[in-house]
Amino acid sequence: MPAQRNKLTKEEIREIDRHVGGRLRYRRVTMDYSQTYIAERVGLSFQQFQKYEKGTNRISASKLHEFSKLLDVPVSFFFDEMPDYMKAATQATTPSITPHENPFDEPKVQEFVKAYRAIPDATVRRSIFLTVKAIARYNASAAVDDDNYQEDNSDISDAKEVA
Repeated sequence: MPAQRNKLTKEEIREIDRHVGGRLRYRRVTMDYSQTYIAERVGLSFQQFQKYEKGTNRISASKLHEFSKLLDVPVSFFFDEMPDYMKAATQATTPSITPHENPFDEPKVQEFVKAYRAIPDATVRRSIFLTVKAIARYNASAAVDDDNYQEDNSDISDAKEVA
């Protein structure tokens, strides 16, 4: 029986650090927080936090836990969508988004994010975020009969653009 390789190469470690840092950045941006805001909340300098996002410096387990609480995601979020060859366990569940799909490539998603970020009041943005999150959670738990479900976008297409 061949010996199993357990030790990661330096490049594999850097790749994982970059992935985790990228997921940290992704979540921070979707929550509309600045690097400075997050850094201050967890007791880091702006520069240190920036190095975490770039994957230049490795994030400790305790910092990752702090980030997960602050950004309202499980710690596993930072490892989601990791390419198969980087995963530690073969029992990992299939991600809901394949590596080749990017929801931000969709024009409607880009438009939504642009409109969301244009809202000047952080409290209003946070309320919208929590509302959308609650709706998504409700819809995920509700049973939908795919045969009888038909999305009605008439109110969206008829809406006038607010500028």
